Amino acid sequence: MNRAVIFVNGNLSDVSQAKKVIKKDDCLIATDGGAKHILKLGLTPQIIIGDFDSISPLLLKKLTKMSKEQKSLFPALIKYPTKKDKTDFELAIDYCLEKKFKEIIVFGILGHRIDHMLANIFLMAKTQTESASRRTKIKIKIIEGKKEIFILNKEIVINGKIGDGISIIPVSKKLEGVTTQGLYYRLIDETLFFGSTRGVSNVLNKTSAKITVAGGVALITYLRK
Repeated sequence: MNRAVIFVNGNLSDVSQAKKVIKKDDCLIATDGGAKHILKLGLTPQIIIGDFDSISPLLLKKLTKMSKEQKSLFPALIKYPTKKDKTDFELAIDYCLEKKFKEIIVFGILGHRIDHMLANIFLMAKTQTESASRRTKIKIKIIEGKKEIFILNKEIVINGKIGDGISIIPVSKKLEGVTTQGLYYRLIDETLFFGSTRGVSNVLNKTSAKITVAGGVALITYLRK
């Protein structure tokens, strides 16, 4: 398996969208209470990881029983103590890095806890940047309904429809050599600075957009019409 799909215990507004994305050979990972999203899809998680403070005892019992009855290795329960230095999501990312997945898709990360959401998004940016520096390429993407969030540190191509929204948000001190193709407001070898809103609310004027940068890291948010 080259791709992991992580379900976090946040919002999952479009279950049907998640089902369209998942492939047969994906590794389904639940961070604690995120297991409920996978079950809602009629699927079984391969891994449930965390301190198990947000998964209901009834659901945990059901999954354990399912594993025993099917005489399956799944779901594998990886439990950590409540007092720990990492969130359940970071533990799931560590697991994916250990198993050398090439791509990670994340559902359910955009919840009501803004502290968790921001920390988890910055964790993804750090993870992808470090993987690029080690030349062990890994793609990471968040999907929530019509929204997708990518981490950009070199080049990205997004296929969509004319009028779809794209924002380029620097998460490093500056984003250098930014060049775009297929966007209404074009940038050619520009610099975007952390905290600036200049890259917000662009739109596709073609069915494919390409964004390249010479240095720095950015979040790319994509919103389908």
